[in-house]
Amino acid sequence: MHNRLAALRERIAASGLDAILVTHPSNRFYLTGYTGEDIPPNESGGHLIVSADRAVLVVSPLNAAQARQQALHTEVFDRANGLAEADAEVLGELGARRVGFEDRAILYHDYRTLTERLGDRVELVPVGELVDELRLVKSPDEIATLARAIAITDRAFEAVAPGIQVGDTERALAWRLDAAMRELGAAGTAFPTIVASGPNAALPHHSPSDRQIRPGEPIVIDMGALVDGYCGDLTRTVWIGEPDPRLREIYAIVYRALEGAEAGIRAGMTGREADALARDIIAQAGYGEQFTHSLGHGLGVRVHEGPALSKRNDKPLPAGSVVTIEPGIYLPGWGGVRIEDVGVVEEQGVRILTRAPKQPID
Repeated sequence: MHNRLAALRERIAASGLDAILVTHPSNRFYLTGYTGEDIPPNESGGHLIVSADRAVLVVSPLNAAQARQQALHTEVFDRANGLAEADAEVLGELGARRVGFEDRAILYHDYRTLTERLGDRVELVPVGELVDELRLVKSPDEIATLARAIAITDRAFEAVAPGIQVGDTERALAWRLDAAMRELGAAGTAFPTIVASGPNAALPHHSPSDRQIRPGEPIVIDMGALVDGYCGDLTRTVWIGEPDPRLREIYAIVYRALEGAEAGIRAGMTGREADALARDIIAQAGYGEQFTHSLGHGLGVRVHEGPALSKRNDKPLPAGSVVTIEPGIYLPGWGGVRIEDVGVVEEQGVRILTRAPKQPID
């Protein structure tokens, strides 16, 4: 954590700031290791203030002992008043005059309180994704932790998928997958597990229901284990018995798109170029309009972080970033197919970490 704070301090100095207020829970954890509970949108486990020579976690009395135990390179300010009022108190003590804040991760109430308490003597400067960008490139230790999360996810899928039966409900299957991840050592799930069968598979973020699985239809499973604060992510599309002809066709196209992307992604290409590797294959097959999301996203302490493998991202992919690669085709009223692997972006290509088997196609 000390090296991460040092990297942030370099950015603070380069931006002409005296301090920065970190309000995004993922950035707070990344910089300190503190895992205080947050209940979005308005219950925060604490804020972090970083200056050139100090790092202060502002938390409630309820979380102070936990913060002192976990955040070894920071001071802990045990607030007596509201969070933003305490932030203002610490910033005043630091004598900060130009303070960066995460404008994409702060409540309007907190921002207003800060401006009222700090007045004209402090300039609040929006810093966008300045802190998030520290997380783009993963260290070897981070990649090792992500690999463990992915391995547990893979093994849980392999343990449960062969036992899927006609008549199983989406909700029951999701429960078995969650239990398997925990039994294999996960602290929990990285996100709510998706099981989407039949027409529900046309909804990329479907919540499992009591719908019963039927023969030959697509079953999209999207799952991820949480290990030491880092997220796994895996999507497989499976079926029971003989797939219907449309499923066989769609699955083959998505599979080709995945293979094409994995063969072509490398450091230095833009997110747009990476996305096109799969999108062009799907479009040439006549389903371009049915690939409704980006090809992938970064994976780390959040399940969705940078860099984006998206037609909206013209920035180069850095070596050492970890990304999902997940093409999909979705047909309302019928269903859909998505297949997802995770890989490390390297100069010569992408190194795939995912090992879970894919449904074979004839």
